[in-house]
Amino acid sequence: MPNRDFGTVNNLARPLKLLVAPVLALALLTACAQSSAFEPLADGPCTANQEAAITKHLSAQIDALAARNWELAYSYASANFRFTIPLAQFTEIIQADYGMLIENKGYSFGPCEISGDNIMRQVNVASDQGEFSLAYKLSFYDSKIGVESALIKQLTDGLSL
Repeated sequence: MPNRDFGTVNNLARPLKLLVAPVLALALLTACAQSSAFEPLADGPCTANQEAAITKHLSAQIDALAARNWELAYSYASANFRFTIPLAQFTEIIQADYGMLIENKGYSFGPCEISGDNIMRQVNVASDQGEFSLAYKLSFYDSKIGVESALIKQLTDGLSL
């Protein structure tokens, strides 16, 4: 049987391990950071870490809606929402009722509050249709934030010509 030299494989494996290890560690730390910010949920105002995570999550969904990337926007919904509402229906609902998010001219965040298993966050949106306040309801399940719903309140009318 011929003698095989696998010395070059070991030389390649070491740099690969050096590359993969930090990426894996960063992914695990990111998952742990989000989990620790929300476990356990305590009634009252959100902590600074919770507020930051929720702001990032909602901003990503709103930006995906503005880009008309329905699948990406849908991915920010909770597992419960996605189980109940298919992507096609989500897209129809957004286009019919949430045009202010698609055509937004900017948005800002208001108070964040936790009550039971619910996380509530106010988002103020400016659009050509007017100014709106959306009361977002989010959940934290299986170490993931997810949007459950957003109730709309129109604050001002848009410009009419």
